[in-house]
Amino acid sequence: MPRHSDRLDQLHRLLESAHYDAFLISHPANLSYYTGYSGDSAYLLIGAKRSCFFTDGRYTTQAADEIPGEIDLIRINSVADLCRHLRSENLIRKLGVDETKMNLGDWLKLREHLDGREPEPAAALINLPRLCKSEDEIERLSKAVKVSETALQNTLSRLETGISEHELALELEYQMRRAGAERTAFPLIIASGPRSALPHGLASPRRLTPGDIVTIDFGACLQGYHSDQTCTYFLSEPEPEVKQVYNALYEAQHQGLQALKGKLLPSPRELDRTVRKVLLDSGLGEYFSHGTGHGIGLEIHEAPSISPNSTSETLEIGMVFTIE
Repeated sequence: MPRHSDRLDQLHRLLESAHYDAFLISHPANLSYYTGYSGDSAYLLIGAKRSCFFTDGRYTTQAADEIPGEIDLIRINSVADLCRHLRSENLIRKLGVDETKMNLGDWLKLREHLDGREPEPAAALINLPRLCKSEDEIERLSKAVKVSETALQNTLSRLETGISEHELALELEYQMRRAGAERTAFPLIIASGPRSALPHGLASPRRLTPGDIVTIDFGACLQGYHSDQTCTYFLSEPEPEVKQVYNALYEAQHQGLQALKGKLLPSPRELDRTVRKVLLDSGLGEYFSHGTGHGIGLEIHEAPSISPNSTSETLEIGMVFTIE
């Protein structure tokens, strides 16, 4: 089980080293990571001497059951209530904010109640402890993968001409929940025939026909952690050109996995270049318009990004990411 008190201690050390008076966190994934809270519409204020958790009446009972006892639970009805509390904390001069899920209106209210002092974006710092997964987190991720793999195997018997993408998606989601998933990791992507070229082709009423290529991109969420898997199926013997493209993609992924088995780990950008080179050499570079992969955990997409524009300088033991 995660030790939220240890994670909060780590956050306090980051607070001190970066010389902030307090962190304000509203991202649901970070609320879950640091407190165990599984709802939304909440704020966590981490101060040097006191930490407070703010939410409205819909979630106070849930929060009281889930958050550590060392955090004070305060009921609020609006962001204005939160801001008034911040103003009463006269010692807060430098506030680091988890800005990734905060809208502009709330940001402006914060600034107003801080007497014009600008809150500082601090999401990169707040997210830092989440980069490398603990043994417990890796176990949860592995369970989510097993749930999705079990569900897929129990769905494949329905993968035949005549079934619609909607019906296939319904069966896959049913099988995931039957295997223990709390929910799907994201809206299921099932795209067949001409639609199989759509990277994010959500399931449609289209029915599968002979000769179709079928792309299935799906994942399960279990104990808050996600899986993400993409599979391609052929309803008949594929054309030679299709085989060539498939084999090139397979080789690109293989080279990426091999690059991670050496004594020295590549950087995220180097790993992306390794994969991308295979596709460039195969004449497919112009069609590879996205990154090689992404981190996965409490969010379906999180750091590190495996792409040409990755802001992560290194890969480290304990990081969990996809190679797509």
